[in-house]
Amino acid sequence: MTVKEVAALLRVSTQTLYKMLEAGSIPAVKIGSQWRFDRDQIRDWLKGQAGAAAPNGTRTSEGAGQG
Repeated sequence: MTVKEVAALLRVSTQTLYKMLEAGSIPAVKIGSQWRFDRDQIRDWLKGQAGAAAPNGTRTSEGAGQG
């Protein structure tokens, strides 16, 4: 996936995504001067972020009943 595609998926600006890349907070590889993302890794990372955002280990309503 490209930067534009992942930014759209996460509903953030490309500038925000580049800041996340600089911080190393999102899984990606740099090929030449371009960043690339594995779709499955982004989905797993996103699920991890949703679980980390829930207080006291409780699930969000989006994650309820899954897994």
